[in-house]
Amino acid sequence: MKVVQVSDIHFGVEDLVALKEAETVIEREAPDALLVCGDVTQRGKRIEFDAARRWIDQFALPRLVVAGNHDTPLLNITKRVTAPFERFERHFRDLMQPLDLFGLRFAGLNTARGWQARRNWAEGSVNLNRLEEITSHTSRTILVCHHPFVSPPHTPLRTRTRRGLAADKILKQSSVQLLLCGHVHSPTCERREGENEGDEYISVTAGTLSRRLRQAPPSLNLIDIRNDAVSIDVFPVDGSGDPPERIGDFAVHVTSDSVRITG
Repeated sequence: MKVVQVSDIHFGVEDLVALKEAETVIEREAPDALLVCGDVTQRGKRIEFDAARRWIDQFALPRLVVAGNHDTPLLNITKRVTAPFERFERHFRDLMQPLDLFGLRFAGLNTARGWQARRNWAEGSVNLNRLEEITSHTSRTILVCHHPFVSPPHTPLRTRTRRGLAADKILKQSSVQLLLCGHVHSPTCERREGENEGDEYISVTAGTLSRRLRQAPPSLNLIDIRNDAVSIDVFPVDGSGDPPERIGDFAVHVTSDSVRITG
């Protein structure tokens, strides 16, 4: 099966060229699902959510959307504290549920917060109880969220996800083998290995479809999951015509009970 991973669309400062090219890539590659890893808006405005929903609704395929830190009302401090995801849930409640496809479960985890008692409230935070609930549900789960648990190497934006190291350890020791996220606006793929043999997972971040560039041009990820391998290709959507780049290729063993990295 093939899934497209996008993140950080940031409607309000969206890149129209990137959106149009992303539509072309998605139509051409005909994936089995679309996974949106948060920050669909820039300031959490109703008009931005409306535009994001219209864009996502054009794709007639299973979709999963998780919230990002920009999907809270930036200018309404009261709502950011008392009901930070009210607008997001009103627009995407039906696309927040887990997707069960080809024996795999794609489950979302909200790592964003409307407000935090630290300098950078935009950083992520992991509810460890919720994470353990997801990882214990089935051995064939792929986790989708906005913030990487551990800051990916070689990206301009360094992240400090609260309880990220604990979440990283839980995921390594669980049967979840793939974490899909965003936030850093750069496509990355990292194999996260633990102390014991078999304690590992693959962390994949997607780039942005907005004008808020950091290191990389606008892009999306195409993830191909087969019975013996998982590959991750980055498709630039900046009008350059550059070909896709493979950033990950892992041998796996898929059975009716589990998905395990083998090489």
